[in-house]
Amino acid sequence: MIDKKTGHIIISDTIHIKRDDLQHDVLSLNIGQTNKQWDHGNGWSWIQENNVFVDNKYFIFQFGFFEKKLKQISFCVSDTKFDFDNGWDTWSEEKELADLEIYKAWLANELGTLKDFDWGTVWASYDTKGASSSIGLRYK
Repeated sequence: MIDKKTGHIIISDTIHIKRDDLQHDVLSLNIGQTNKQWDHGNGWSWIQENNVFVDNKYFIFQFGFFEKKLKQISFCVSDTKFDFDNGWDTWSEEKELADLEIYKAWLANELGTLKDFDWGTVWASYDTKGASSSIGLRYK
């Protein structure tokens, strides 16, 4: 799903998302079951695509754009659809840390042990401030 040589996100044979793609072009792909957008008012804006199905997995993608060009991506992966009806009642740090291990394993399977590439950097981490785990990709 992540092209190791280019950093492109390969959704299908015909849909590849890459550095500097324009925000309206990524939004027009309609790759998720649902999506939302927000603008931080400082040059950064985001699109979130929910339950994108790729390679028999479900993803939540958050595409980060600076001045309308794609610069970074944050995402989660699951074997099952993400349930957005669950609230904070179902959250636990234990679950987030378990998810982090799943994300690290998925990333290692995709890209091996390398984290820095000519096209950018990838990582999996737990954000204590945001209370969530995710995979990150930042383009150079």
